[in-house]
Amino acid sequence: MCGRGGLDYSWSEVYRYLDIFGSPPSGGVRRLNVAPSRRQGGEVHWTRLPVCRAADSKRRLDELVWPLVPNWARAELPEYATANCRSEPGRPFGETVGRKPAFRTAWKRGQRCLVPFSWFYEWDQRSQPKQPYRVTSAGGELLVMAGLWDRSQSPSGEAVESFTLITTEPNELLRAIGHHRSPVILDPGGFETWLAGSAEEAERLIVPPTEGLLAASAVTRAVNNPGYEGEDLLP
Repeated sequence: MCGRGGLDYSWSEVYRYLDIFGSPPSGGVRRLNVAPSRRQGGEVHWTRLPVCRAADSKRRLDELVWPLVPNWARAELPEYATANCRSEPGRPFGETVGRKPAFRTAWKRGQRCLVPFSWFYEWDQRSQPKQPYRVTSAGGELLVMAGLWDRSQSPSGEAVESFTLITTEPNELLRAIGHHRSPVILDPGGFETWLAGSAEEAERLIVPPTEGLLAASAVTRAVNNPGYEGEDLLP
């Protein structure tokens, strides 16, 4: 799965790489340890991240809540995990997602999105305590993950737009660090297909990352704390 990540990029980099319509704002974003929205002390701490969607044949960048809040959830954070939408080996994704009430409407409506990360974290399930790893692009590019988005409305009329990340089988690198899932990572040639292609075309992109695409390095276990942003998370 992918339940933690980092963002460290300029807006100009994101606009260029994702071919976003319009001029980028100045500056960028730097968040070394991003976790999905969570309940703490009786309150919800909402996480919002930049997400690319298509509108009127143009790409735009919006800030959406992570994880996905289903359209029928009245804009409330679900009690169960919706940060990832899992594919299943040997089964068509359309069939798999059709059995997941939280995600099936978004898939049926073609509400697909691109989510840029600079890296994500995974934990070696074999070690005790579990060893976290920071997983980046081996070439230094953005990691653009395939997602689904949805819109939910509260009884008072407040709308919440949110997203989930599609996960699939790991590649050899992720297996080597003891992990059993991977986000679906798209290259630029797949962006348009994921955003605007047919369901069948998009489904063909739900595959493990190609070998050699990723690099991994062990990081401090302080990353286990979702609020930890220390510079020692970087190499």
